[in-house]
Amino acid sequence: MSQPSDYQHILDKAIAAEMISVEQLHQLLQYAPLPQVTLLDVRTPSEQQQGIIPGSLLFPCDHDLQNLENTTIFSASFHANFHPEAFDPEQHYILICRTGPRTAIALEAFLHHNLIACELLGGITEWRQKGYSLQQLQP
Repeated sequence: MSQPSDYQHILDKAIAAEMISVEQLHQLLQYAPLPQVTLLDVRTPSEQQQGIIPGSLLFPCDHDLQNLENTTIFSASFHANFHPEAFDPEQHYILICRTGPRTAIALEAFLHHNLIACELLGGITEWRQKGYSLQQLQP
């Protein structure tokens, strides 16, 4: 099944800019399932338990939740778990965290390994502020 041209335009623009807005992602999700897109949530397991963007694949990483500006723990955790060969080079990855700093680190690694990716601007925080729904994980 082919996607409408506006779907492809949004995706192409996001990948070229290496970022996608929550509004653009919300538009893309209207065409679900998204065969060439993987939403990758890199937040901690406790953050993911608070809800995920529907259809997200979980890639939990540690982070200093007491000092969100400190990305040292996240960076070490992400790089320890990131195996580029495990990712499909034909897929388009949309990287998701709480507000953005962690996806910037993940995006750099994806692009370094020639994987197609962009980051969600504003992350889950912005998604919630726009009133978009989250999917609750099963216990």
